[in-house]
Amino acid sequence: MMKNDFNRHLYPYALGLTFIFLPFNAHAFDLSPNVSRVVSDPSYLPSGGQLFGSTEYSDSVINFNTNDTSGAQTSTTNTISDTVNQVLEFGLTGDFTLRIADSYQWSTSTSTAADGSISITNSEGFVDPSFGIIWRVLDEQEHFFNWDLTGSYAPNFLNAQSADPTQNGTVARGGDTASFGTALSYKGEDFTLYLSGSATYLDNRSILNPGSNITVDYNSSWQYAFSLLTQTRVTDKWSVNLGLSRVYIDNINGSFTTSNGALFTIGDQPGDVTTFIAALNLQFAPNRFVMSIIYNYDSFDNGAFTNVTLPNNSTTTTGKGESVYGLEFRYVL
Repeated sequence: MMKNDFNRHLYPYALGLTFIFLPFNAHAFDLSPNVSRVVSDPSYLPSGGQLFGSTEYSDSVINFNTNDTSGAQTSTTNTISDTVNQVLEFGLTGDFTLRIADSYQWSTSTSTAADGSISITNSEGFVDPSFGIIWRVLDEQEHFFNWDLTGSYAPNFLNAQSADPTQNGTVARGGDTASFGTALSYKGEDFTLYLSGSATYLDNRSILNPGSNITVDYNSSWQYAFSLLTQTRVTDKWSVNLGLSRVYIDNINGSFTTSNGALFTIGDQPGDVTTFIAALNLQFAPNRFVMSIIYNYDSFDNGAFTNVTLPNNSTTTTGKGESVYGLEFRYVL
């Protein structure tokens, strides 16, 4: 069993790395340093006084199965989401950037129970805006590589509300979020290698269920993300981004009190995520306006929801995967 689990987790990494470095076999690269800043590049930062923007529309499809404590499947769920994401970055200097980001999302989830009954819920709204900084500690203009430090904070501006069949939910998290990270990158004439890691603190959060008028309170937790991204510049106009990332998610404990005063303790194990990342970029105006066609695939480890108070009501999540299709415009003003 352990060997099978190991192999299942290894395959996405092996497949992703094969695709990431496949261009090395098909193209003679010039890996000599290139200190210019390419708007589509993973290592891009705006120069001092420049305003950079990214506007992206994405459509995603998530499918997963829910099982009871005996392992029997109780339902299948399909969620279709549309998201508009906006990012603005301003270069205070060539090495220090201010960043703000926000998203609007609307989604529909369809759950089909083992007996054939169907439940449909909808969620819509803004996520909490994120405010961040990027500091380029070392720049390739003066060193062999770039080294960045990053930080961001998303305050709990919007209430979180779960969806039920009679009332729409929101997409806000319901709690503050803070993230800290670092990145190393090398940009050659034809190829960029970008390595990054981050730690995200998810503060306590509360989610209201409008149907039952019950609020679920979750304790704080951490997430850790590591990614490897590349860009291959095939011509002056066309380039390809490929990458692989892994997110490790802590177990989350919580509780809620019913209308009759009964206290329930719960635990949520969402499952770690491996993501394969691909994008095809076209520069309409060199280093000014770029369009990218994006495809990502998220592979989730098996998850679990534990009802500590009523263990027989616990469930597991299996077979969870997400395909994301996106169109992004990146521009410098």
